[in-house]
Amino acid sequence: MNALIIAIGVLLVLAGGVSGSYLQLQRARRMRRRDRSYEVDVPHLHYIGAGIGALAGLGIGGLAAYYLALNQQASIFAWIGRLSYALIIWAAGGHLLTLVHIGLHLYREDLAWGKQGGPGRQTLGGRRLRLLGQLRGEHRHYIDIKSRDEEVLEELVGFLGDPLTHVRRDLTRIPLYGYLGTVCGILLTAQELSQIDEATQTFKALSAMADGLVLAFKTTLVGLLAYLPLRKVADYLQLRLATQEDAWTRAREAGA
Repeated sequence: MNALIIAIGVLLVLAGGVSGSYLQLQRARRMRRRDRSYEVDVPHLHYIGAGIGALAGLGIGGLAAYYLALNQQASIFAWIGRLSYALIIWAAGGHLLTLVHIGLHLYREDLAWGKQGGPGRQTLGGRRLRLLGQLRGEHRHYIDIKSRDEEVLEELVGFLGDPLTHVRRDLTRIPLYGYLGTVCGILLTAQELSQIDEATQTFKALSAMADGLVLAFKTTLVGLLAYLPLRKVADYLQLRLATQEDAWTRAREAGA
């Protein structure tokens, strides 16, 4: 039986790593296809996505193997609570890939914008200057240029700003996954408490109750530890994007 559990555990870890790597690789490829529609690209994004997915998948597979070996006869509340760990890991990995993607774009834009001779062709800054030049060639009055240029700026900022807004919104789900484990841990504790009677092995029941409380607090802690750093990174990237938008706006004012 022990050998069977070990074999199943190894398969779970391997399957988790391969599946996670494949799913995030496909997601990274979709991101690159969207990038190419704007004539920009992050060359190694698919490798980064595969690596993040593999780590997340290995973590989920490792947790499944660990809990399978620890106790196969746990309560349904315990298994649902443990599922919250997997939800937190997978959500954090997906958001991390998006933040890395946006961060790499902003880093490239910052370097290209400050470069002598202006940003290169395969940058959002270069696209911004080309479109601004076209508007100046098509319109004589500054008011017309400004009104059309605002639409251009909104589109360019939205290329990075829309995914960033979605990440900042979706990040709030991570603590909720932790609270799922908290609720299950409390229910597990209450379930064990209700089964205590004169014939019950009191110490065994108290041990099970302690497991429920540990699950409740651990899942909340893990959820917050995953959420807070990612939220800080998202807020920082939001500030960087606002700075880049100001630089693009000044390019219009400089030629007014």
